[in-house]
Amino acid sequence: MPFASQDLSGMVTISLGAKGVIEVELTSSGEKWGRGPLKDIHSSNKARVDSPVWHLVQALNTLVSADGNEPAIEGLTKNVRPLTTQEKAMVQTAANRLKEEDADALKAGSLIKYVSPEYMSNWPLAWENRQTSVGIRAVSAEYGIMRSEVADVGRFLNTEDVEGRRRVVFLGSEAAKRLFGNSPAVGQTVRIKGIPFEIIGVGTNKVQISNYGVGPDKYCAFIPYTVANLIQDTTYVSTIVWQMLDPVFHDAAITQAREILGTKYRFDAKDERAIRLNDTIENMKVVNGITDGLKFVLTFIGTLTLAIGGIGVMNIMLVSVTERTREIGVRKALGARRRHLLLQFIAEAMVITFLGGILGIVLSYVLVNVIPARPFLAEMMDDPTGQTDIHLLLSANVVSVTTGILMMIGLLSGLWPALRAARMDPIESLRYE
Repeated sequence: MPFASQDLSGMVTISLGAKGVIEVELTSSGEKWGRGPLKDIHSSNKARVDSPVWHLVQALNTLVSADGNEPAIEGLTKNVRPLTTQEKAMVQTAANRLKEEDADALKAGSLIKYVSPEYMSNWPLAWENRQTSVGIRAVSAEYGIMRSEVADVGRFLNTEDVEGRRRVVFLGSEAAKRLFGNSPAVGQTVRIKGIPFEIIGVGTNKVQISNYGVGPDKYCAFIPYTVANLIQDTTYVSTIVWQMLDPVFHDAAITQAREILGTKYRFDAKDERAIRLNDTIENMKVVNGITDGLKFVLTFIGTLTLAIGGIGVMNIMLVSVTERTREIGVRKALGARRRHLLLQFIAEAMVITFLGGILGIVLSYVLVNVIPARPFLAEMMDDPTGQTDIHLLLSANVVSVTTGILMMIGLLSGLWPALRAARMDPIESLRYE
């Protein structure tokens, strides 16, 4: 896990895990910024940094001065190059580190409802002579509300577990299945890094469109964040999960969260690069936009298909009017008015359309129950239930909308033949052979 720190002399140390440690020394004259090439990642290149750690990203984002001169680092004058996009992302992650106290600070926000610090790590989960590797998430009780962690058996973490520093664990469905198979897991004691934890619950087979950190929740184990120090370094949290009071306050709540952290770490709250937010509401807007677009296209295609069927009904009615010309003449001779003929032929058109609609609904019902789900996301998301595949569905809303469209099409398709019949001259109609 990337890590950044700064001592009193201004020296910034950035650890990039297995890739080693860089001690970066940047000249902060406002003109030039730079660092050594990737091959020197294990070496120490020292210089002065006169800004806080979070400024490091902004500094490294402008490696070449406006006049095009090469950036310079003290003690390293050759092979200096700008950071690649990937390297910038690594340093960005390293620089923006938050602490548990930052989660407490966010709780004070008037527009913030729930907050949970989260420590993430990967450790073997052991029970008796069995062992499996899972992602460990150390969280608060509110995390279960925000992330929809529903227990299939037992319960999720509660406030007493967190405040009492209890060694309890909530297992994802797949994590429990790997370790216990079909045997009951609740009440058993597992070991994480050799430390015993009692299982208090097992989650449902949760399907996620996206995940972060140590993988999908069903492959993870959840423990109180207050005992995270037993298995890992808790100097910095992996992330902070929070939820606003209501989606109505979305923009205002994000601004408030940035202002709270900006005040503490002395950065401009308007600088979106200072703190990275993974906004699920914005993600859902994108997904909903795609879904709404797909619904519109399918509705348009369905309406167009029904309209084409309406043209067929109109042609049938026109043929009917032609074949019944003498009948129309007789009715007019006996005193039938235009409105009587209009109502007759419009009603006939609507009856034909309505009967066709009933037949279509019955056929749709049969097809919905006969055709299986079409493959979509289940295989990619490891969803054995197939919930994320495409399922054919005949809902009341679809039937209602279709019925309304059919009534309109029946009215329009019968209107022209009815007008033609109503305008016929009775004498000419009686002479028709």
